[in-house]
Amino acid sequence: MSLLHLSFLAVGFLARGLCKNPQWVVSRPAELYAWEGMCVQIPCSYKIININQPLEHIILYQNPQFDNHSREFSGSVLFDLKNDRMNRKIDFLGKDRRDNCSMLIHKVMVNDSGILGLRMKVWDTKWMTEVKLNVTESAPQPYIQLPQQLQESQQVTVTCFLKYYCSLNPVSFLWTLDGQKALPQQVKNSYSLKAEKISTESKFTFTPNWTHHGKELTCQLQHANETLSEKTVQLDVKHTPKLTIKASTLQEVKEGESVTLRCLLQSSNPKIQGGTFIWYKDGENKQNEDENLVLNNVNWQQTGNYTCETVNEMGPGKSEPLHLQVLYSPRLSKVFPVDITVRENDMVELICRTLAYPPPTIFTWYQDEEVINGETNQKLRFQEVTRQRTGQYTCQAENSEGLGKVSERATLDVQYPPTEVTITISSQIPIREGDSVTLSCSYNQSNPPVRRYKWRIPFSRKHETFTKNLTIHDIPWNAETVTCWACSFECSQAAPLSLDVQYAPRDVKVILVTPKSDIRSGDRVQLRCDFSFSQPRNVHYFWTQNGKRFHEGRYLNWSSITPEDSGLYSCIVTNSIGEAHSLEWNLKIQYAPRHLQVSIVPGDTVMETTSVVLICEADANPAINLYTWFDWKGQKIDNSGRKLILWPVMTHQSGAYWCQGTNKLGTGESSPVVLTVYYSPETIGKRTGLGLGVCLAILCLALLGFQFIRCWKKIRGEQFFQEQPSRQGSFFIRKKKIRRPHSTAPPQPLGYYNPAVEERSDYATLQLPPGALYLETSPVSLQTKDQSVTYAVVQKPHRGDYENVMPQPPPEEDGLHYSELILFGERGRPTVQERVEYVTLKH
Repeated sequence: MSLLHLSFLAVGFLARGLCKNPQWVVSRPAELYAWEGMCVQIPCSYKIININQPLEHIILYQNPQFDNHSREFSGSVLFDLKNDRMNRKIDFLGKDRRDNCSMLIHKVMVNDSGILGLRMKVWDTKWMTEVKLNVTESAPQPYIQLPQQLQESQQVTVTCFLKYYCSLNPVSFLWTLDGQKALPQQVKNSYSLKAEKISTESKFTFTPNWTHHGKELTCQLQHANETLSEKTVQLDVKHTPKLTIKASTLQEVKEGESVTLRCLLQSSNPKIQGGTFIWYKDGENKQNEDENLVLNNVNWQQTGNYTCETVNEMGPGKSEPLHLQVLYSPRLSKVFPVDITVRENDMVELICRTLAYPPPTIFTWYQDEEVINGETNQKLRFQEVTRQRTGQYTCQAENSEGLGKVSERATLDVQYPPTEVTITISSQIPIREGDSVTLSCSYNQSNPPVRRYKWRIPFSRKHETFTKNLTIHDIPWNAETVTCWACSFECSQAAPLSLDVQYAPRDVKVILVTPKSDIRSGDRVQLRCDFSFSQPRNVHYFWTQNGKRFHEGRYLNWSSITPEDSGLYSCIVTNSIGEAHSLEWNLKIQYAPRHLQVSIVPGDTVMETTSVVLICEADANPAINLYTWFDWKGQKIDNSGRKLILWPVMTHQSGAYWCQGTNKLGTGESSPVVLTVYYSPETIGKRTGLGLGVCLAILCLALLGFQFIRCWKKIRGEQFFQEQPSRQGSFFIRKKKIRRPHSTAPPQPLGYYNPAVEERSDYATLQLPPGALYLETSPVSLQTKDQSVTYAVVQKPHRGDYENVMPQPPPEEDGLHYSELILFGERGRPTVQERVEYVTLKH
């Protein structure tokens, strides 16, 4: 034997030692009911105190017997857990054999009735429990449980049940009440399968009435849509007395006839007490205790609904009303509504109500005691009532019993809003801007009368007032139309009134007619004076230039405009009320630059190394976009601005300057201005010392040269006169005056001005070759064959030492020296002298 088996045995013995007296607790039904062919389901559960083990063995006996000798049970075995061959008819439902010992027996028979013994075993512990089985040949009747008391109109629930349930053969119930099947929503089915209770049941909920009293209630047991059995009970429904009334004659009688009404008892559970009856007419107690109500010599007022009443333990019972109708001619006619207020064009309906039987067939209507033709119906209808229908209305009804009296009066009041609402002006006319105006709102008719007025004044804050007159102060020129409403129950609007305010012209403005774009000098220009509004429209036009009136008429024309026509123009429009001015219109004329001039800051004479600003000033429109500067040599200066800045300025920058200005229309040029730059004292001192030294050196050289020339001339003269005695002569140099055109420009010296050098000597060497042309700064030679003479002229200002030097030369010729060669001798002056050129010496 293995160690594991030994361990299980040890545990088993230990458990048996601990549980020497185990206690079984088994739950199962004491008795079961069934009928042939049905199954039986046995609900069973168990519990063993101190032992938690599954069943080892279970046997089901039929009518078991206990043998005291063998201490075992014997009997017919229906089920053996360990013998499957015997288990064809019974199913064990406790599959895990823990706690559940339920079984199901298939198709029981009558001979299966008896005691069923269930033998269970766990280890060496055993237990026997018994269940009584009752099997009948057919299904038993179900049981019906009724409430203690059924009362009409009170909902009740009745129960039909049978002590049977098996899941393989379920059964159901069908309810019928007085032969009518119950509705599905009134029935609720259920079952119970417990040891304490095994049943199938059905609950039927309904509300009984007094007619259900004595009726049958049946519950049928059904299986597979087949009725197996049924149970019927008779209902005892408690209810109050049920009564009905019967008349001795027809229910319609004529006035003066007699009629008897009888109160009949239909049912009462329990019975009525004392047999007392009470009669009512239209709900009012007639105080009659007999079952019969006799009405003699009836009149129209006895027409009505009659009921009778009696009492039992459940309470009073009242019959359904019986209507007794008395035939009579129309009485108490009235028009409804009695007083009605409507609005014009509304729908109005008047009804003639009267007491009469049979109902009237003909109605006559009156308005203010006059017959309304064509109206014979009970209702008088106006689909769209008019104000003419206001008045008092009556009606008269007629039936088969006769003609009734005329009804009482009813009043119809048709209201309508104010009509013909108009606005009138109470103040003076015409109205001018700024005046005060009084307006009046009037109407012709209104029902009800006008209670308030409402105004719409777009240019004023006043919109509503309770008076018909309205005063508006300070009328604006553009006053819009004014409207008023006269209001009763609703408002009626007057036709809008235009105040026709007269005012001076508005929005006066100047309009450029031609040209459409920029105005240029020489263009044809036309201006027009316009305005937007004026009342009256008859106007006159005037023009001002720079605030002064100078022209009359709507248009202002220039055939060829000039820059001098520029200015601020305004037009004036006048009418009989006043005048209005336009804004000043700036007439701008475009033209090429003109009147150019150059100004020098700080002045036209400055000391070297200072700063000089030349400003080009011009008149142009549009503004000059390009400036060009030129010096005395005609050369452009690299500067394109309006200002030319020379800093530091030097003496060599002395000279004439002018500028050009250019815009998109052309170019203008200024006159030259002369800038004179003089030496500073320091420079003058330095140059004076240098000049004196140079002069002394030149003087010495001149003396030496003079002596050399005298000797040389003496020698050459002797030779010349020997060879050509006829060519002897002498010449003088004469200064030739040059006439120049008059100029308004200021003197323009060329070069710089230096007083220190005015005493310097200027030299020129003239060589006269035959037929030669002489140019400025070119040496000129005068030669006759082999004779060559050089001439020199020393210029000293303001002195007349020589014939060719003017005593007082004009300012513009300072520094210009002109020479003319004159030959003296036997022959005439040669023509070549007319071709002598002039020499200018510049330092």
